[in-house]
Order: sequence, then structure tokens, then C-alpha cells
Amino acid sequence: MMMFARGSAAATRSAAGLLPRSPQPWIAMKMWRSRLAPLVKLAFFAMGTQVSVTVAVPGSRARRDDAVAAIADVERRIQDFGRHWWAWGDGALASINAQLAAGGVAEIPASMRALFARAWAVRQATGGLFDPRVAALVRLWGFHDMAALRDTPPDAARIASALRDLNRAPGYDGGATYGPAPGVGWDFGGIGKGWIVDLALDRLRELGFPDAIVDAGGNLAVRGGRGDRPWRVGIRHPRSPASGPLLLASMVARDEAVNTHADDQRSFDHDGVRYGHILDPTRGRPAQELCSVTVVHPDGTLAEAGGAALYVAGRHGWRRLARKLGLQQVMVMTADGEVQVTGALAARIKPEAGTALRIAG
Repeated sequence: MMMFARGSAAATRSAAGLLPRSPQPWIAMKMWRSRLAPLVKLAFFAMGTQVSVTVAVPGSRARRDDAVAAIADVERRIQDFGRHWWAWGDGALASINAQLAAGGVAEIPASMRALFARAWAVRQATGGLFDPRVAALVRLWGFHDMAALRDTPPDAARIASALRDLNRAPGYDGGATYGPAPGVGWDFGGIGKGWIVDLALDRLRELGFPDAIVDAGGNLAVRGGRGDRPWRVGIRHPRSPASGPLLLASMVARDEAVNTHADDQRSFDHDGVRYGHILDPTRGRPAQELCSVTVVHPDGTLAEAGGAALYVAGRHGWRRLARKLGLQQVMVMTADGEVQVTGALAARIKPEAGTALRIAG
């Protein structure tokens, strides 16, 4: 996903997923004026990707200083979320997974139960096409850390073993404990960013800045607009060349998430086949029928987790699942390059030159 502001350049986005924090976060802040409301933007590295926060700030210089402080507050919250919700770090989720790996019953802190419960509810609604308990499979494929990314698929026997552990693991009942679940760990890389991006926008509103964008590497959501105009965002082409990003389409958005999953970031190619980071929990392997899924919805958490499930559902299953989940605005690109879009979203987007849309029934 990309955000455009008049008089500014679009910034490319790096790999999606809840990965370790950079030891030296990259930070850049911009302020500029235009005929529209002035913008204040802060970009930083968190959750394994570049995150940018942009707010519209009409009024005095003091208000812009307040905006910088508000964005700094949001950055601290996002950094803290990334540390505690990374499956393999030294935070709370890593501790839960360590307890499970030791064969014990893990304590789920009260502050984490809402997202655990939400993730499990999506798991049930999607029939397991989204499953937050895939940490062992994610690590086996090397998608937990770009430094560990494989160049060949893992051994089939190891995949089968991880699947057996997952299939034997208990569900989550919303309570204070989980387990025992030997060989199973929780990974919120397919839902956590949508959750924290929405919370960040809520926090900005509390601090007096209701017109804002938060973009976390494909997990983008907006509130309000620039004065009386909505925000404009671009949907990245998953086969953009290394020389620069291309777009599939652009659209205006207000008070909603525009969330994209694609295989152009954390992936590797082997024997002419691309293996992307979105795993099919029922097979233990990357889903490969689609290469991009974009979901537009007011609920960023559902947009992210539901979009991941649609990606797994594939070319012939995503429309049925989208209807079940109540996701009316969806665009997908198949592995052979066909772009399919629901009628509700087709009415809103502007395809780029060379992008042919097929309306999905």
C-alpha cells in the first residue's frame, strides 16, 4: 500500500510481518505546506517494516509541534507492541511460546486475551485457513526473519511433523491459560498489524488529531481526511521491478483500512516456483494460487486476518469466503496475472494503465 499527498513523493514499503526490531531504527520526519491542510509525517522502523504516520494539522506552528509529540507517542506504542507480540523475541508472546515448547501450560496475560480471542474467532470463521498457531511452520520455512530466509523448501517430513502438532493442539477458549500444546507456538504476524494500526489511529484521535494515516508495510488505515478531501492511496503491483514500485490501482479512502497481502516481499524462488510467506495452515506450505489480495474494510484487524485467509482460499475459493466474512471490497491478482475485483470495490478504484479488471461474481 502507498499513500500519496499532493506535493510529496510516494514512499515504497518494505517487508510485511511482525519481525524483530532493527537495532538502529531509521527515523525521518517531514513537514510541508500545501493548499490543503499541512501534513506532519514521521517514519520509523518497527515490527520488521517501515511504518509511517501522517497527520493533517491545520492551524498554528504550535499545533504542528503537538502533532510531532502525538506521533512520537504512537511510535512508542507500536514499538512496544512489536516487542511484546513478536513470537521469537524476548517479549510476552515469546515467553508464552517458550512455556508451550517446554510442554507446559502458558499463562495468557489479561492485556493479551482480547487479541488472542479475536485471532481465534477468525480462525474458526475461516475454517482454519487463518490460524494464529503456526509459529513452528513459519520458523521452519524461515519466514520469521529475513536473515533466516531459505532458498529451498524444508523437508516434507518436518512439515508433516509440524502439521501433526498443530492438528493435535487445543483451541483457545478465551481464558487465562493455553496448553499444553507441544510443538506449537502462536504467531500474530497475520493479524497484529491491523490491530495496532487501528489502535494507533484511535490514539491520535484521543490526542486531538482525527485526520491521519498509519501505514505499516501494506497494513494501511486512514481516518478523516485533508480538510474536506479524503486520503488517496495506491495499491502496489506485486510484480514491481527493482527499479521502482508500480501500482495496480489507486483509490480515495476515509475511515477504513486498505490492507494488502502479497508475495513480493518475504519470499524465495526455487526451481521456477515462488514460495511466499503466507502459509496454508491446512497443508503447512505457502499458498500459491494468488500473488496479491487487497481488502478494504472499516475494521483493520478483520481486513488483515481475513485477507490472509482469502489468500489461502485461492483463485476459486476467495469469493465464497469473502461473502462468509462480510468482506465486500476485495481485489486479488492470480499467480498468472489476472486481476479480479468485487463490484463494490471496482466502483471505487482507478486502475492504472495496463491493469485489466475482471469483476468477480
